[in-house]
Amino acid sequence: MVYEKLGRRADAEAVLAKFNGALGDAFAYEYVEIYAQWGNSSKALDWLDTALRLRDGHLVQLQADPLMDPLRKEPRFQAVMRELKFPQRAAMRCRDVVRV
Repeated sequence: MVYEKLGRRADAEAVLAKFNGALGDAFAYEYVEIYAQWGNSSKALDWLDTALRLRDGHLVQLQADPLMDPLRKEPRFQAVMRELKFPQRAAMRCRDVVRV
């Protein structure tokens, strides 16, 4: 992500290709984060579908992961959130917290 943010797109893509060659689909969730930060929602969402299909364990972070913020308004992202059955943030209220 750093290379891309520095404007070194070719270097960023080379590193990503190296990861993809070495790790393949096992790095699916991380590809979502990378492409989301690069502003490539289409590829990010494609990888999100792959992560979901593979039941990537990192999906537990999806609701709170700030690197996913660029995708939150995308219908495909919202569909994945519904499929994962995360609780709605707005539904949480103080009275829902267990008191000791």
